[in-house]
Amino acid sequence: MKVRNIIFAIVSISLLAALIVASVLKKNMPMNEDYYVGNPGGNLYNGGLFCEHEGKVYFSNSNDNGFLYVMNPDETDVKKIAGVSVESINVDKHRVYYALSGQSTGSGLGYLRKATGLFSVKKSGGDNICYTQDAVGVSTLIGSYLYYQHYDKSRGTYLDRIKIDKSNPSTVIAAMINPGSADSGYIYYAGVPSGDNNHPNDYKDMYLHMYDTRTGTDTTLFEHQMYQPIYDNGNIYYMDLETKYQLHRYNLATGEDVTLTDERVDMFNVGSGMIYYQTDSSSPDAALKRMTTDGTDIETVATGVYCDINMTSNFVYFHSFESKSMMYHQSVRGGINMMAFMP
Repeated sequence: MKVRNIIFAIVSISLLAALIVASVLKKNMPMNEDYYVGNPGGNLYNGGLFCEHEGKVYFSNSNDNGFLYVMNPDETDVKKIAGVSVESINVDKHRVYYALSGQSTGSGLGYLRKATGLFSVKKSGGDNICYTQDAVGVSTLIGSYLYYQHYDKSRGTYLDRIKIDKSNPSTVIAAMINPGSADSGYIYYAGVPSGDNNHPNDYKDMYLHMYDTRTGTDTTLFEHQMYQPIYDNGNIYYMDLETKYQLHRYNLATGEDVTLTDERVDMFNVGSGMIYYQTDSSSPDAALKRMTTDGTDIETVATGVYCDINMTSNFVYFHSFESKSMMYHQSVRGGINMMAFMP
């Protein structure tokens, strides 16, 4: 009986402590505006390894096990924030949100047992919050909610969300939707196969959808099969599944759809009036290229196969597909000056 009483007391104290922590979080956690977005979609579709916010760049440092760092946009004043391997970085005024990449388990409270999950940390480091230790794919901060691909072995991968103070966890769409591209409270995504004929929602069309995070309504915007739609300045840039992955631009206001390149594109990012894209990796002429957003001024940045294309106001960052231990960078605009990134 004494052993049972001790166990009951320990459980009760643990539950009480959890309730106290949750109550403090809800009381003290600053909320964001409903329209706030934590990182551009182009970065999140490419691993979310870099995120620029209020004059600082938060990034996964390939030279230090992918650990979380911060620096100035000109790459000066480099500092480590957390000794864990991170991806899907999002930032607001107070915190950095990230998914563990699985490269290392890290150390400290909240990082025990397995190197997966969704977390946040103060910009200065410390005060870790764990939202889940389940496997997480792409995550996006929209307003005061984290929208994330959440894997559970009993159901597969759904699009879930949770408030940044750890309250109100829920399933948004019961399918493996990528929430990476968002603007003004809307998530722009391509429908994906549900893998279940009895699934409550049929997302097998691969069309362009818009999900309203405030009302929970879902709208089909463009009945055209596509992959990785990225919102930028009123346009959706995407890889066209109906024309062997050519890069297209779809204008949300006019409905105009323009082909930007007749080459097959494996991955891309768009920002600051520029598009950086990797051409067909199976081709002997594979290369990382760039062009303006109207499809002109095409230039080769580097021959070979590159991935994880992330952009800030000053630089474009990317890995060689053969080795992710070395990150390279290139000025967003100006001459071709690709170099190793050694923070």
